[in-house]
Amino acid sequence: MEAAHQQLEDLESQLGASNPQLYRHLALYLQVLRDGLLNSVQQACFHVATQVHPDRYSDLDGNKRRVLHRRIRNLVQRASSLLTVEQTAHLAAQIASEHNKQLSRQRSRLLAALGGDDSESEEQDQAEETPARGSINLGMALPIGADFLSPSSFTLRPPVELAEPNSNHPGAEIEEADEQLEEVDGQQDREVTMRAMAEAFSDWLVEPSNRTPTPWDGGRLPSDPALLLAWIGGFEQALSRRLRNLSHALNVELMRLGITTTLLPVSLLDAALTAQLESLEAPANLLRLPLPFGPEPAAGRLEAIAVLLRPADLEHSLPKLHTCRTRIQQHRQEVRRMAQHYRRLRRRVQALEAEQLWLQDINPAQSLPSCPD
Repeated sequence: MEAAHQQLEDLESQLGASNPQLYRHLALYLQVLRDGLLNSVQQACFHVATQVHPDRYSDLDGNKRRVLHRRIRNLVQRASSLLTVEQTAHLAAQIASEHNKQLSRQRSRLLAALGGDDSESEEQDQAEETPARGSINLGMALPIGADFLSPSSFTLRPPVELAEPNSNHPGAEIEEADEQLEEVDGQQDREVTMRAMAEAFSDWLVEPSNRTPTPWDGGRLPSDPALLLAWIGGFEQALSRRLRNLSHALNVELMRLGITTTLLPVSLLDAALTAQLESLEAPANLLRLPLPFGPEPAAGRLEAIAVLLRPADLEHSLPKLHTCRTRIQQHRQEVRRMAQHYRRLRRRVQALEAEQLWLQDINPAQSLPSCPD
């Protein structure tokens, strides 16, 4: 056991020694991204204004065209000021907090459904989701109903009492008894189903403890390989979120000046980033989507085009950025290898500790200290 603990400490020390190098890789990646972001954004907007809708851009007077370019530069400058390791990690922590709150709401709804009382969960949802007066609430909820599990499916009925015998109608008495027995059997089946579902969801229903370490504790890179992998994954997600926000702001400006007439919602941009939406072929950092309405197929198909900055497209157009990405991927692979080894050692330590406790429990006299003569 001591040897296994020593190996765990060695892995943590080795990972802590390599974290500054990972930080430098990430900082260099964001620096190259900030340097080349304006050019990539201008190329994407150039394609929309001159190749997709050249007539609308030509109809703008010189003042509006200058306003458009100034707003594009301002948006890129504001986004670039947030493209640092610290700001991106802070956004990743916020995204993780939003995700945990959403999971907590789902747990409370499922627990209320299993318990048959959803009044408390409804009051909690209303308290959390009710916007302040005069404000706009942009919720993060999924586009599905809150009643994704019907409470009536899991609510147990009160125990069925058998009716007293009726001497005047013996046939009806037998039929009533059969119906009551069938209802009791159905109630027992529901009880078995509810217990089975509660057992299946037991791990998911348990709320994470506040003492459980998270990748964002301490404001620095974690020394646990598993937590560091989660930190890198959250960092990548936050970077995509930051670029998506910039893309949405650029699309708003293009529509405000009349270059585009449609504004794709943020949910569609997120679906395209996660490959959950089938899109048409488009130049780098652009998204083309077929509209589900319009004229007959023979007369042509309506499409919507929008700016969507993707890390993969930016890395393809910026060779230095691609080189930085390669270094980060290599470091990530090494951390993943260390995490696998770390996980095996942790399991070995837990098994050894359980064996030691087992031996102490079956031989309590041996664990007691011997009295001096």
